[in-house]
Amino acid sequence: MKKTKSLTTLRSLLADLIRPHRAVAWTALAALLLSSALALTVPLMFRGLVDGGYLSGRHDGGLEGAFAGLLGVTFLLAAVTGVRFYMVSSLGERIAADLRVRVYSHLLIQRPVFFETLKVGEVTSRLSADTTLIQTLIGSSLSFALRHMITTTGGLIMLMLTSPMLSGAVMVVVTLVVLPVMMLARRLRKQSRASQDTLADSNALATEVLQQVGTVQALNQTGRESDRFSQRCEQTYEAARRRIRTRATLLFCAIGLAFAGLTAVLWLGARAVGDGSMTAGQLAQFVMYAGFVGGGAAALSEVLGEFQRAAGATDRLVELLALDTRLPQEGIEMPAAPGGLKIQFENVHFAYPARPELPILRQFNLTIEAGETVAIVGPSGAGKSTLFGLLLRAYDPQSGLIRVQGGHPLFSIRPDSWRHAVAFVPQDPAVFSASIAENVRYARPEADDAAVRRALKEAACEELIARLPEGADTFVGERGTRLSGGERQRLAIARAILQDAPLLLLDEATSSLDAESEQWVQKAIERSAKGRTTLIIAHRLATVLAADRIVVIENGEVVEQGTHDELLTRPGLYARLASLQFIDRSASATTAV
Repeated sequence: MKKTKSLTTLRSLLADLIRPHRAVAWTALAALLLSSALALTVPLMFRGLVDGGYLSGRHDGGLEGAFAGLLGVTFLLAAVTGVRFYMVSSLGERIAADLRVRVYSHLLIQRPVFFETLKVGEVTSRLSADTTLIQTLIGSSLSFALRHMITTTGGLIMLMLTSPMLSGAVMVVVTLVVLPVMMLARRLRKQSRASQDTLADSNALATEVLQQVGTVQALNQTGRESDRFSQRCEQTYEAARRRIRTRATLLFCAIGLAFAGLTAVLWLGARAVGDGSMTAGQLAQFVMYAGFVGGGAAALSEVLGEFQRAAGATDRLVELLALDTRLPQEGIEMPAAPGGLKIQFENVHFAYPARPELPILRQFNLTIEAGETVAIVGPSGAGKSTLFGLLLRAYDPQSGLIRVQGGHPLFSIRPDSWRHAVAFVPQDPAVFSASIAENVRYARPEADDAAVRRALKEAACEELIARLPEGADTFVGERGTRLSGGERQRLAIARAILQDAPLLLLDEATSSLDAESEQWVQKAIERSAKGRTTLIIAHRLATVLAADRIVVIENGEVVEQGTHDELLTRPGLYARLASLQFIDRSASATTAV
């Protein structure tokens, strides 16, 4: 991933995120400026109290008025600070939410190749931990930094007006503080990035293992996985410890040098009061402004660490936003296909991006008529699932064309319009953490309950619904863990039936079903295939017999095609596969080894 200049990237991202909320940002800035200005008036009021009240010994009512004025300024400062805190904190939360939505929405429209090298656990870490850092930066650190920059700058100006001689000493102190802080800040930025990367790695490992916890336990690898996670956590701890050590050193340099310098300035000021070149009130005023400057410099050095961490987080989020594998969103509307889609593969050549030297499809040619049911068979690696990937626009061929419905190139159709025309049932169906009805309705959120019930009935789910205590409203658990493999498969088929698309893709859709359920689902597939084009990747004889045509693929090419009976009479690949799969070719279509 391309590295970026962290702070420049952070500044650009913040400007982009704050732009829609300018009114809130300007209000917060106005409150911040007012509170800083009020804070800078406090030393002036203390000078008046010291020189005009305590030391003069006068008690004519002016002292009480001065205290009343100071109290009024204090309450006004508190009120303005509260407004600033509310506006800035709510702005930080709003921007963090906007950023999470932007990154998440960007990820959802990427093609599968995007996720081949990027782990889901790492992505979720970036969505949570990294956006939280930016939210903290905007919601507190940025305001904190701006306030101290203003008070530090204002304090320096007032120091110059109060005592140029002592101000020169303060400038020396500030220089001694800033130089080591800047050197340490550069190191802190690199260490912050490394700390966030190791945390993301440990989260990615935990996510992957927990998703496969059944396999981990079955293979008795819980101890090994616990050790692996422990090692990752130790690496995360060591990276964080190095970052904390650098930040602690930065704080030591900033605070130690700042207050050592302030002590020296106080000594010079005390001598000036002693020889009469400065009043006690002026010294009190100078000390307070010097405290603003010294404390501001120390605070800014601490905030700089937060900026460096947020800059590292920004780099990681911008890297996600910069990677773009999306399909072009322009194109024509998908033509109507009331009787199913006609599909033509013309000299299609395709290799996966991760293995460009190993083509899966070689000059592949195939025509599927509208309304036809075609079974695609062949050995593993022949290219069957690749055909589905191309039709789903997960990938595009390197050469050749896929034409649909009237000869339109597939790439010329708007992706969202095309996907409405395709229903897909994978071999390992996706089941969401919701109810059965909600899972089916995912294909058509606007579908009513009656349509959902019909889809469940056609997918042979009646018996499943009848025995569940809450029927179709039963919660299925995360990834459908409360359902069997066959039940999850039938649920996915019901979802595809509800979608009612002109093209139906079934990738081993009956592979997880028992013989009885398969018969019901096969009837549902036959019913749902009417009036649409259906492509079936299958090895099971019942599914093959239901097809209008069987296409045999080997090494990315069509080697045979015909009906089941026609292909059995030829001494080809299909006949060999059938002889390996079935006990007797003349036996019943549902008899298989």
